[in-house]
Amino acid sequence: LVVLSITFEMMGKFSVSTAFAVVYAYTAELYPTVLRNTAVGACSTASRIGSLIAPYFIYLRTYSVSLPYILVGSLTALTGLLSLLLPESFRMPLPDTISHMQSFPG
Repeated sequence: LVVLSITFEMMGKFSVSTAFAVVYAYTAELYPTVLRNTAVGACSTASRIGSLIAPYFIYLRTYSVSLPYILVGSLTALTGLLSLLLPESFRMPLPDTISHMQSFPG
């Protein structure tokens, strides 16, 4: 099962890299112009904190061998489901002010 394990790990690394790149573009579309720089910076900071914490998940193996996999998998699934609640921005004008954001669908 070594080949299968390496395949899943590489697919996971690719997915994380893709999500990390997409978060900047989507965050910029999601927030109004007056908050855009602050929001992109806050989301970038949150993602960097997650990147700092992630290597320490392996230490959860002392409690259970499968606990790191369960935790990372469930957090990923939860994040994917929560992203479905974000508003659609395709062919929509970007909001300029906070009052425009109030009427943004979603």
